[in-house]
Amino acid sequence: MQALRFHASIPRYLTTKALSKISSLAYYNFFSPTKLDTIPEPKTIPGWVKVSPILTGICGSDINTILLRESPLLEPLCSFPSVLGHESVGLVSEVNEEVAHLEEGDRVVLDPILSCRVRGIVPVCQNCKNGDFVRCNNFDRGNIRPGFDTGWCNSTGGAFSSAYLAHHTQLHKVPKYVTDDNAVLVEPFTIGLHAVMRHFPNNSDTVLVIGTGVIGLMVLLALRALGSKAKIIALDTNEVRGKMAVEKCGATEYTKVEKDYFSVLSKRLRLREYHPILEKKPLLVGGGADLVFECVGLPNTIEDALRLTKAGGKFVLIGNPHKIPIDWSLVWARELNIMGSFGSCMETFNSKSEHAFDTALHMLSNNNLDLSWMITHRFRFPNEYKKAIRYSMNKDKYNMVKAVFTFNDN
Repeated sequence: MQALRFHASIPRYLTTKALSKISSLAYYNFFSPTKLDTIPEPKTIPGWVKVSPILTGICGSDINTILLRESPLLEPLCSFPSVLGHESVGLVSEVNEEVAHLEEGDRVVLDPILSCRVRGIVPVCQNCKNGDFVRCNNFDRGNIRPGFDTGWCNSTGGAFSSAYLAHHTQLHKVPKYVTDDNAVLVEPFTIGLHAVMRHFPNNSDTVLVIGTGVIGLMVLLALRALGSKAKIIALDTNEVRGKMAVEKCGATEYTKVEKDYFSVLSKRLRLREYHPILEKKPLLVGGGADLVFECVGLPNTIEDALRLTKAGGKFVLIGNPHKIPIDWSLVWARELNIMGSFGSCMETFNSKSEHAFDTALHMLSNNNLDLSWMITHRFRFPNEYKKAIRYSMNKDKYNMVKAVFTFNDN
């Protein structure tokens, strides 16, 4: 079968970095770490299931890996070559022993986290025991190779292929009335649910969501779906997505990142604006957002989050920040509370405890929520994988919100 794999090769990395200064084609040519390979179909073992994708979402983290933007810090918690792709709705095509709740033909979505229970580690670590699978202490141990997610583990494969392996505990059955287009977006929606359930605002709070890409929109949807009545300001460079944030996702208002956006936000967040020497951006004093969800991970957006969070307020970092220089003065001077938010796991909200995937599927199956409008682009796998990368590198140019790979006749 054909699979889009990432090879962690220093010569390929250096060659691609050099050639990318001439052309972006370098990221998916013969010399790049990302290659379309022909590999054997995976074979199941007891407790594991083979899944054939129907749709696979193209995540920002997949594109960042292809474009060599990911930090090498987490490389020991990955194993290569790895088949990319972790946002999947698919059909169970093979079931091995020790799997009671799944059978061939079941439609499933994938929780990509490769925690203790997936790795066969007994007893599980304390974080996994608490249901905090994303905090697992053993992503480098167990009976599969290192990897914190499907898509970055050599043992499991990934969903940028015609088949991958998943432990039965990773798979959630999709209810009959949930469409494939909605199901493929369950994983990114759970990222929004996880962040919001762990950091739910008061109704009197002002919330700032920085970035209205897929994750930012999912955070907005999660806030409103879970009943928040807080004032929510969305901040982004893209006016089309900014309008979606208000019209489809419940943001109170949208501010476009342009020349005077700090002045606009200063008024909305009751801030006084000063211009320190040798600083390009202003110091904002006296107010700010009670809660900031940063959904991009770029130096500029993280810096904005620090400046716009009120003294004693909370800044939740959802965007993967990589290795970047940041002025931490305001964290110290304002006693900011900074929290990371990664993936999803068991959540306790309104005295109810369940996995975020179950919460998402319940919302979708009861017709309380529709995510499918986010899918703006579809690419045939494997024939159009280069086109998919090219478009994903230029989302604003192509008015892209979410892209997916389609398989067979889907």
